[in-house]
Amino acid sequence: MNSIKYFFLVILTCTAFYAHAQVNAALSRTIDSLYNDDQAVQWQFREMHLRNAPADSIKRQDSLKKAVYRNELEVVKKIYAQYGYPTAAMVGPASSHNFFVLIQHADHDPAFQKQLLPVLDTLSLAGEISRKDYAYLYDRIQHNTGGKQLYGTQPVYGKNGNLFDSNNKIMLPPDLEDPENVDKRRKEIGLEPMEEYYETVLKALGRPRVKP
Repeated sequence: MNSIKYFFLVILTCTAFYAHAQVNAALSRTIDSLYNDDQAVQWQFREMHLRNAPADSIKRQDSLKKAVYRNELEVVKKIYAQYGYPTAAMVGPASSHNFFVLIQHADHDPAFQKQLLPVLDTLSLAGEISRKDYAYLYDRIQHNTGGKQLYGTQPVYGKNGNLFDSNNKIMLPPDLEDPENVDKRRKEIGLEPMEEYYETVLKALGRPRVKP
């Protein structure tokens, strides 16, 4: 190996090591553990709906889910107070997204969600976190507070629990601003078209869209 190639190899190796060293592995594991608990209690709740579990059982599971969300948020707040918002550079892109999910599920504390929305806006525009995370939190807050969604990430189900009407036409959320351009806005931040999104949601819920 000549000296020039060796020089660049050393530079690349050191750069990779330095980048890896910046990831807070312990913080990443803490966030991922919280996220796994979040997902476990949520999927158990969905599974009970899918198998038509007794109403009292579903109610108990819903209470458990909300209790988990509340307990996790206390840890989330401590993390944010100590480290700031965990970016992809700090904990890796997966853990950074997992942290967002914990905030997204903190509907019992809308003030905290609103506090972090401009933080997500700034960080996502700078490429330090996913712009999709900002879009989902923006819509969540708007939907829960009587505002207008921009990206349609918060579906509103019909009476039959569907997202498409009897003519198999997509039912956009009634609180969606400028629905004609929603797919354009979604594309700008890397989200799939609304129709594909709704089909994915229904499939995850165990009732995939039936096409003619």
